Amino acid sequence: MDNDVAANEQEPSGANIAGINLNVPIGHALVLESLAPSRKWPVHLLGLLDNKTVMVSAPLRDGKEVYLEKGSAVIVRYMDGERACAFESHVVYRAVQPFSYYHLAFPYEIETTRIRNAERVATQLDAWIDSDFIVLEDWPKPASITDISRSGARIESDELLGQTGHELIMDFRLQVSGLNRHVKVAGVIRNIASPNYRLPSQRFAMGLEFCELSDDARLSLANYIHEHH
Repeated sequence: MDNDVAANEQEPSGANIAGINLNVPIGHALVLESLAPSRKWPVHLLGLLDNKTVMVSAPLRDGKEVYLEKGSAVIVRYMDGERACAFESHVVYRAVQPFSYYHLAFPYEIETTRIRNAERVATQLDAWIDSDFIVLEDWPKPASITDISRSGARIESDELLGQTGHELIMDFRLQVSGLNRHVKVAGVIRNIASPNYRLPSQRFAMGLEFCELSDDARLSLANYIHEHH
């Protein structure tokens, strides 16, 4: 796995941090991590001012804002394509109008780790599976995710959940960076393991390819795979 550190360079574009094009839109999902005490919250990018500030939404816990004091050290984590990125910063200012948000100090370097789509991790996650192709049965149905990557997953179930080419909707939770993240993603069945010769003690196994992922889902999957690889 590649690891790179980019030094901060003067750039005219506000879309560049530390000489690297951030390549993420306003509203992109981030993880904000405090150092003392160690806490993590999902936030979103609100804006950038080159070499001055990074603006992020206020962290929330149970729907209530978590107050961060001026000068508090933080780490910001996010996905940039196939790279998991992180940089150290600190709280510069808390704005309260027209809503509460935070200005963070512009970083001097960014650490990046390349995460390939093909990287899979073995896991055992409970999931609920829904389908729009089969309407005459009771949905959703329980299943287990036995391995997962940024581009797909293998699921096992006591019954066949569809045929090759059918689209399923997976609903599950991931423990990512200390956060319990809810993930809901559509996937197309690409293969089915021996459905016609299943022994009574075995389960149906299906390989799914994910359809378009939201920023939140992409970040959660990439961080989960990075932590468990």
